[in-house]
Amino acid sequence: MEASGSASPHPVPLAPRTSEKTAQRAEPRGLRLILVSIIALVVIRFFTEVIPVVPRFANFIDIPIFFVLVGAAFMRAPLDWRERRDVSVLVACAWLFLLVCAMSTLVNANRVETAPVLVFIYGFLGPFGVFLAVYRVWPVGSALRLSRLFVALGVLQLVVVVFLDLPRLLASGNPDEISGTFGENAYQLVFFLLVFGALLAGIFTFEKKRPVARLVPLLSILSLSAIFLAQYRALLLTTFFTVILIAVLLGSARLRGVAVGIVTAFAFLLTLHYVADQLPGLKISGTIDVLTGDPTQIISKRADGLDHIVELFNDDPTYIMTGTGPGTYASRAFQTFTAAESTSQSNVAGSYVLRFTGGKPYTTDVSDRYIAPRVREGEVFQGSRALGMPFSDYTSVAAEVGVLGFLAIVIMYLTALIYAGRIALTVRRQLIPDDPLPALALACFAAFFVLLQMGLLQSWLEVTRITFPAWILLAVVTKEFHCRYRAKMPSRPATSR
Repeated sequence: MEASGSASPHPVPLAPRTSEKTAQRAEPRGLRLILVSIIALVVIRFFTEVIPVVPRFANFIDIPIFFVLVGAAFMRAPLDWRERRDVSVLVACAWLFLLVCAMSTLVNANRVETAPVLVFIYGFLGPFGVFLAVYRVWPVGSALRLSRLFVALGVLQLVVVVFLDLPRLLASGNPDEISGTFGENAYQLVFFLLVFGALLAGIFTFEKKRPVARLVPLLSILSLSAIFLAQYRALLLTTFFTVILIAVLLGSARLRGVAVGIVTAFAFLLTLHYVADQLPGLKISGTIDVLTGDPTQIISKRADGLDHIVELFNDDPTYIMTGTGPGTYASRAFQTFTAAESTSQSNVAGSYVLRFTGGKPYTTDVSDRYIAPRVREGEVFQGSRALGMPFSDYTSVAAEVGVLGFLAIVIMYLTALIYAGRIALTVRRQLIPDDPLPALALACFAAFFVLLQMGLLQSWLEVTRITFPAWILLAVVTKEFHCRYRAKMPSRPATSR
């Protein structure tokens, strides 16, 4: 016999448990800690590389942020049974991945080194640890504060691009000058601007009373222009897919969403062609020709760059289950140690990691055989080597820890994408007027949608400057959703007799 108070089949929108001001009074330290962490992650490279007033080792600020957030979480009450159930799939994937890493390390003990193994595990599971910490620490009712912060950081990127990066681009003709506050890495800027653009579209649709809603058309055009200036190659297709996805989601929500969807798609095409015509040195026209002519060339070129995984598994099928060992093949963890002597400005960790390898770059037999030759012979396609390079989160994880580890990471990120998508769809159907949650949920969905595609192009799932904010967004959106739209449920699990 079931206990009374069974759950209703659909989420029931409830008023927030606490107002924003009440939440700030109740949990000011947790709120400020999370907001300051996001700011530090987004702007630190500006002050270590663009205007170097802070030592370069400050680029590792994600590590103390991780430990501080986890420490703050341990000082809070543990999650209740419903909260544990809500994240159970993600937790199971994390434990499976950790178990697989341990097994692969033991099997490949003669090849692995401790430091690369730890960096590999931290790169993939650190963001999830931040998610759990923020989920516990976040004070419900503060969603608007997070939304305002992302808007402010997005505007900051545009200010830096217009007044600092663009003059440098016009003087040098080098598109790498467009990077906002992300130092030498323009792709991180592109990721952030795509999330920012999704947030703006959500604000325009669902929070029309916010002052920034009036500026959304202008900010969207500026964001798209910055994206096209920063890169015109590998991520252009991702940008196109993201814009179309936002247009579809908003267009199915309400008439105002249809308008912003159409305007966003039109702005994408107009801005793309304008930048291509005004700055021919960026070679965007060639990329447009490929996309409008035969986009399968992009897929084919990327497949050619990643077929080394097939050769590895054919030569030694045991690697399918055991992998070659964490941090031994092509992951960002491996690249961090093998490229320690690189003089590139983007090589942040080089001089530091040499201390863990006896002063010599880290090498392994499998990487020397399958990866190094492809790096040397990488082809240029539409002005970029990205599509032909052998680096990808998916192939590197499969190679280093086997198929089970690959499935654990893919399922974890797909689950996060589904969580964010489900929340975005639910809150737009059962809308609380001027609630900031729908726009944040849309931005969160866009973040994981972009991350999953970026994982095909490089080892981006190990870059904490983009994964930490994405998982923080998911934690906040999930917790706010469960408190505002949780179905009527019993206070404890139902029991049967």
